[in-house]
Amino acid sequence: MWQYILETGVYPREVEILKELRNATAEHPLGFMGAAPDSGQLMAFLLKLLNAKKTIEVRVFTGYSLLLTALTIPNDGKIIAMDLDRKAYEIGLPFIKKPGPEHKIDFIESQALPVLDKLLEDVTESLSADVFADMI
Repeated sequence: MWQYILETGVYPREVEILKELRNATAEHPLGFMGAAPDSGQLMAFLLKLLNAKKTIEVRVFTGYSLLLTALTIPNDGKIIAMDLDRKAYEIGLPFIKKPGPEHKIDFIESQALPVLDKLLEDVTESLSADVFADMI
């Protein structure tokens, strides 16, 4: 039953470049870690519903959901993507470069927590500066 749903409802709606990346990811020894196309379509729907422009992606692997996000958000959107495994990310990089959304992605080869702490610190400083400016 599930295979029927995939073949008739999910795969026909999957963007070709995402299908190519999914197939390339399947060849990786850890290919099972790649995002599933059905969850990806739900994610794209939610991104559109929220009109998301800025996102954070923790644990990129080969970049299926990263590419999906980059294709879904507006052209001036930004994604902060972090992963320790740059080699896995580089498997997906040619697919990311093909349709051209690479300019939306800021890939950081790092553990997520230090990057998230820095982002939080930057936002806190920015908010403090804004509050102080309103007092003047």
